[in-house]
Amino acid sequence: MLTNIQETANSLSLLERKLLPHLKEQTTVSELVASSGLQEVEVGRALMWLGNRDIVSTQISEKELVVLFENGQLASKFGLPEFRILKSLTSGPKTISELESDTLPRPEIMACIGILKSKQAANIEKVNGDMQLSITPAGNILIQNNLYEPQHFFDKYTTFPLDFLALNEKEREIVFELSKRKLMVKVETQKTTNVTLQPLGKELIAANVDFSNVEEQLTDTMLKDGSWKEKTFRTYDVRSPVPRVAVSGRRHPAREANNIIRDIYLQMGFQEMSGPWVETCFWCMDSMWIPQDHPARDVQDTFFIGKEGDLPNPELVEKVKAVHETGGNTGSTGYQKPWDPNLAKQLILRTHSTATSFRYLNDLGNKDGKYFYVANVFRNEAVDTTHLAEFVQAEGFVIGDNLTLSDLMGFIKEFYARLGITKIRFKPTYNPYTEPSLEAHYYDEKKGKWYALINSGIFRPESLAPYGIKKTVIAWGMGASRVAALLNSKNNLRELVGPTVSFDWIANHKTPIPKLSEENNDSASRQPTAGVGTDEGGDY
Repeated sequence: MLTNIQETANSLSLLERKLLPHLKEQTTVSELVASSGLQEVEVGRALMWLGNRDIVSTQISEKELVVLFENGQLASKFGLPEFRILKSLTSGPKTISELESDTLPRPEIMACIGILKSKQAANIEKVNGDMQLSITPAGNILIQNNLYEPQHFFDKYTTFPLDFLALNEKEREIVFELSKRKLMVKVETQKTTNVTLQPLGKELIAANVDFSNVEEQLTDTMLKDGSWKEKTFRTYDVRSPVPRVAVSGRRHPAREANNIIRDIYLQMGFQEMSGPWVETCFWCMDSMWIPQDHPARDVQDTFFIGKEGDLPNPELVEKVKAVHETGGNTGSTGYQKPWDPNLAKQLILRTHSTATSFRYLNDLGNKDGKYFYVANVFRNEAVDTTHLAEFVQAEGFVIGDNLTLSDLMGFIKEFYARLGITKIRFKPTYNPYTEPSLEAHYYDEKKGKWYALINSGIFRPESLAPYGIKKTVIAWGMGASRVAALLNSKNNLRELVGPTVSFDWIANHKTPIPKLSEENNDSASRQPTAGVGTDEGGDY
């Protein structure tokens, strides 16, 4: 047995050997830090290694403590400021100037006035340009009968921090009220790591092993002078447990869901687009006839880079300018406002992927086609269960002759049927660059609610005229991130992507592939004629 103890001792690292003499049957990390002189991180690392060898075990306990801040410390020493003011008023009315002192500054007095008035303990009036306080009968009762309970708390407890759970219910209520006051008290959770010495650890300490001759590594000096022969070298246990490391990777479930969306578009005969993440306002806003004073262009909605980009060819810029200011040759009056090219040059993180659609429309002209883009887009908005600052949008358009709302609605039903979503309804909406415009909503059977799916429309003549397009263009921009959440049974987008996502879920979850019912299979066999959509984070 001594040999096994010696072998275990020789396998200990330098930190473990330093900590071993300070281990007791029961101790805490803070006590070990104080007695060993090691830093807390070093003690923690050594305990982890000793735990792997069953030399010690650790357990974390939590305790809620009442701690004092600056004003709380003053209240503990001199009394609560409103109580001191009230006691002072028992000898007669006093102005704020008369009440002021080093331990009771004017800002503290002003803060106490509201407390005293709420308890109907003091009256206040203006006298000779200064505010004067006088005690009320209710205030006299508080002082004479010693009924001011918050002061009782500080009279009873003079040593902090306090165990919050050890207080009675009334005292906890007082602590809660005091915590609302500036720099008074706070309930903090203190975590304590308790260390218990295991039988093997007790044997190691009892053996009183000498580590003075144990070396961590063999040096060239030892080899040259032969001193290595007299040394004991640290041994390594190759059977020691180590963390399990994943040996294979996988696609993120959100990307898998995006690939499902991509595959559906490709099956329906669409071609994939690509475009830059950083865009000029020209392509992201002006090109599609979004006015330059539109709220969506405000810093509250958009991430501005702080630099300028280049505008496209001057001829296109002039046509866009004309359609904004006067409507150009479309029959529209435009926005009847000057168009500023400097605003159009501003670089931003693209707020939607329609910017890429208009880049493609500029190159296509009047050629028929069906295009899509599963794209990362960015919005400067609050993160919540259904919104992220960065999300994925499935953008696309169909250009052809005489396309109608029926084609648009038909595509929506066709696309979502391939995702297993069949209960859909439509309602009109507004977009600056499409008319008419449609929203589609789907019915969630489990929740019994309707949810927005897609926002779509037919591009207005004002948005197409600068590119010389005479055909009809139907376009969409559905929230692909929300579809990914739907496919992965997530109600919160923050559970799908971001720092709070479970790594175990990413490693083990399988994104379900949508299966069509017989009814859906009939519709899936038809070739759609058009496409539609919505943007993820709100419509322009």
